Amino acid sequence: MHHIPLLITDLALILTVAAAATIICRKLKQPLVLGYVVAGFLIGPAVDWFPNVADSEGISTWSEIGVIFLMFGLGLEFSIVRLLNVGKAAVITAVTEMALMIAAGMLCGTALGWSFFSSLFLGGMLAISSTTIIIKAFDDLGLKGKKFTELVFGSLVVEDIMGIFMMVVLSTMAVSASLDGGAVVVELGQMALYLVAWFALSVIFVPSLLSRVAHIVSDEILLVASLALCLCMVALANAIGFSSALGAFLAGSILAGTVQAHRIESLFKSVKDLFGAVFFVSVGMLLSPDAVIQNAPAIVAITLVTLLGKPVFTFLGAMLSGQSLKTSVKCGMSLSQIGEFSFIIAALGASLGVTDDFLYPIIVAVSVITTLTTPVYVKNSDRLYRALAKILPGRILERIDSSSDESSGGEGSSSLWANHTKRWTLKVVLVVLSATASVEVLKKVIEPLLATAIPNEALNWTVMVICVIITGLFMSNVFHADRTTEFNVLWMKDKKNHVPLTALTIVGAVICVGMVFFIVNASGVGQSPIPYLIALVVTGAMAVSKRIHSLFIRLETSFIGNLNENIIAERRGALSDEERETWVKRNLYVVEIEATRMLHRREAIPPLGLSPLKSLAGTPVAKQLPHGEQSADFMYGLAYGLDLIAIQRGDRRIECSTLARLTKSELARRIIDPSDPLCIQEGDVLTFLGTEDEADAYLQSLVADGALDEEQAYGISLDEYLGGRPAIPDATCFAIDVDASSPLAGTTIAASQLKERYGSLVVALRHNWLLKLRPQHNMRISAGDRIWLMGKADLADPLIKREDATVLE
Repeated sequence: MHHIPLLITDLALILTVAAAATIICRKLKQPLVLGYVVAGFLIGPAVDWFPNVADSEGISTWSEIGVIFLMFGLGLEFSIVRLLNVGKAAVITAVTEMALMIAAGMLCGTALGWSFFSSLFLGGMLAISSTTIIIKAFDDLGLKGKKFTELVFGSLVVEDIMGIFMMVVLSTMAVSASLDGGAVVVELGQMALYLVAWFALSVIFVPSLLSRVAHIVSDEILLVASLALCLCMVALANAIGFSSALGAFLAGSILAGTVQAHRIESLFKSVKDLFGAVFFVSVGMLLSPDAVIQNAPAIVAITLVTLLGKPVFTFLGAMLSGQSLKTSVKCGMSLSQIGEFSFIIAALGASLGVTDDFLYPIIVAVSVITTLTTPVYVKNSDRLYRALAKILPGRILERIDSSSDESSGGEGSSSLWANHTKRWTLKVVLVVLSATASVEVLKKVIEPLLATAIPNEALNWTVMVICVIITGLFMSNVFHADRTTEFNVLWMKDKKNHVPLTALTIVGAVICVGMVFFIVNASGVGQSPIPYLIALVVTGAMAVSKRIHSLFIRLETSFIGNLNENIIAERRGALSDEERETWVKRNLYVVEIEATRMLHRREAIPPLGLSPLKSLAGTPVAKQLPHGEQSADFMYGLAYGLDLIAIQRGDRRIECSTLARLTKSELARRIIDPSDPLCIQEGDVLTFLGTEDEADAYLQSLVADGALDEEQAYGISLDEYLGGRPAIPDATCFAIDVDASSPLAGTTIAASQLKERYGSLVVALRHNWLLKLRPQHNMRISAGDRIWLMGKADLADPLIKREDATVLE
């Protein structure tokens, strides 16, 4: 008789008992995870009268694969956009609750006499709530769609993401237990650099590769390729010191942004369910009555900490984020359990050998108890809210309500500084990351592989050159990018802003130079001044190069497009053909302002030549006219990033095609020259074009300055503007699909001469289905792109006929 491997008979037993247990759980309206745990308990060593698993090592391997696939599935459901959309309230709520629960868990473990790592891992297990159990409770109670559930699900998203990186920190601390705190931080920083480089490169290349082979990829090939990517990322993560769970999560998050995400998720669901079931059954196998009885005091204590701490700390976090008393209470009562993520953290601690054996069954027991209490907590949250409303003094309730109202209000003018600081910080941080990550990866990974083939000195110079080129690419975004709206407006609003804005610019330059010196020194070629000089010259030339900046924009566009490919496709699919054709015109806005405020030009030009006027005019202050005025309305319009598309001066109209032919530098120079016909005069009606946010910010600034009444502060869509003026045929909006034979393919917007030759303003560009309104002039046009232009019909007619354009009127 042929004997089959024990693993097969064990799997037969596991799946049979699991199927029966989950059917019973479904009948009892309990989460399936509870059924798997019960099944594991029955076939585990604790129950003698029931058939047991024979090959525990084989099942352990399967359960580890289950963790990997569960994390891969979590990554497939994750996207950067989703994380950004959860809002500040969810972040504050989750971070507050997790930080306090980690502290409470550590204190509880210490009080029970446990080791440091057992206490630390306990805190991590108690910090994350169970998405599965909460979804089940909301479904059973019919609460999905309620206002407070948005905050609950947003907090769960944040908890899941923080849980992934908490596992990285815990595993690093565990394997580096002999190192001091500073060494652990350094090691975490080094691994983070690998993570950033690895994730960025994957997002740029993997979705693009999938798009190219999509027409030949069947369901079978797609599933196999996805699992291959998952396991390769797991192997790579393990090789550089990350946990396998992080590698699997990153693989899923990379695929989550692609148009194939839903298809992959559907194909993968059965695989995830199978291996996930084995994992949760293996969790139940570690549960034994003897362990529960021996650790009953610890189970009771930890259960009380969970059932009391999580609702209270979540309530505090929600209150800190500005939520109402009712929302805070209901959110706190919902996030009152632990579940699947806690099992994974427990498994991590056991695999690393840093936690005590009794911790696993304790956390399973606590999870079972809190799973059963969750529906009770959620169902009675309204009763608790009413009790608190009666107990709390009226003044406190009024203060809570006013705090909630304030949190939902709009942002003040201080947001200009906040936005500018964020943009500046992001650009500088990208330079620092590009320099440190390129050095770390090339020196620690690539150089050892090439050491036997290339002489040491040549290899060091090669590393330096590659790092300098990579960093110079990111520096172009700091030094060559157009000035931000916030910078221009802050500079013009108050002379007091000049010093901090100039200081930020200088600090950015110093940091960039410091990164160049760091690269040369780390590459091992810094024995003489020559390498430093060469590196500074190369990065300086790249920083001011339009071609390099165009390349950076292309990479940035590809990264953002690939990261959001799935969402873009969903939104595009939700639009009708007519809506797609008119989307650009409906999302660009026109503002008409009468020029009433005039500024003396001498007062408007600040020192150091850093003003928006200087950056736009591009001419030395000494060569500008010593007399005359400039329109504050016009300058603020440009500062907010708007384009001037028409000037109405009495019966005379200066058309869009005339203004579109001029660069911003020429336009800024001519509107302040009293002898020029374009010089702005009081009473001129200025027509600006921009996005809805740009137009609204400009109008609100005029209202704040008292130059415009609130009821006058509105714009109209470009669609309405063009449709409402049939008697003035000075503007039309049309779209061009660029093919490989078009002379526009391969040129930047600035080099295409669309403004100069056809008087047409580029108002939007779509590349790889990522549509950019009012793109930067250094953005490159490629075959397959679509560009939208605005210009005069008769002047643009040759272009329309040549490119077979679609007129959107």
